[in-house]
Amino acid sequence: MSDEPTQLPAPGWYGDPQDSAQLRHWDGTKWTDHVRPMVTQQAPGQVGAAPAQYAGPPILVVTTNDVPGYRVTEVIGEVFGLTVRARNAFSNMGASVRGMFGGEAKGYTKLLADTRQEALNRLKAEAAALNANAVLAVRYDSGEIADLMNEVVAYGTAVRIQPL
Repeated sequence: MSDEPTQLPAPGWYGDPQDSAQLRHWDGTKWTDHVRPMVTQQAPGQVGAAPAQYAGPPILVVTTNDVPGYRVTEVIGEVFGLTVRARNAFSNMGASVRGMFGGEAKGYTKLLADTRQEALNRLKAEAAALNANAVLAVRYDSGEIADLMNEVVAYGTAVRIQPL
């Protein structure tokens, strides 16, 4: 056993030791009573909510199978983030008219970008809840549900990495 003192982590927001779905504030010496969700969620019955936002510890997300200058110290396993989002009926009618004349359907472009970001934020939250600090080999898949909604899943392998 070493006589060197253990270095405590810097003050900040970290995964809550008792609840992996939230963050707890560490003041530099002890856990405080301040908590917040790891990922924002739409309240039941809420309409028109913004995409979920990730507020947890940094998670490196890459599409490659490794990270140059780092080694994988632990493979935790598959993680994913999934979301389904829909445009309102008036936007769908406007997009139909635009489709007749050509051009970018900017409402749908924004919908897909928001949906992709929300899936990525949920992937990061799942990885953080498993104590990962990186997700390798990330991929996306998408589809439509009933010609009204867009579904996107982000998936990859949660790992712990450290510099060489």
